[in-house]
Amino acid sequence: MGDFKFKIAETQKELEEYYRLRYDVFVKEQNIFPESDIDEYDLDAVHLIAIDGPTGKVVGGVRCYKKEGDTWFGGRLSAAPGFRNGRIGANLVRLAVKTVMSRGGKKFLAYIQPQNVKFFERLGWKSVGEPVIYQDLPHQLMEADLDSA
Repeated sequence: MGDFKFKIAETQKELEEYYRLRYDVFVKEQNIFPESDIDEYDLDAVHLIAIDGPTGKVVGGVRCYKKEGDTWFGGRLSAAPGFRNGRIGANLVRLAVKTVMSRGGKKFLAYIQPQNVKFFERLGWKSVGEPVIYQDLPHQLMEADLDSA
């Protein structure tokens, strides 16, 4: 794997590539959404992306959005096939935590698919409550440890 740049999506092209990646992962591959995973939170979300240095393509992304007060949510963490060794995801999650904190976030939550809970625990996140059903699949609410970030 080459070098990567992790950043906020700034251009329409970067945003379109991120949305295309999400479509490929959450609609086509995982069949979580029937037609599109874009929702009302995308309009005001901060979209963070991973760009593959050699190709310039978006190969990963995550979004962060303010829900209420100083509580933020993360979601739609995705990586392209061939880039799923944890490096892309971990760096995107770390950037998301920093981004939320830099914007005054005091609480950062995300609903995580069960198979990804351990990954988030290794990054210092903790489970909150019991799993819930979202889009007919179980998801675990998790919270970032902003005090040690």
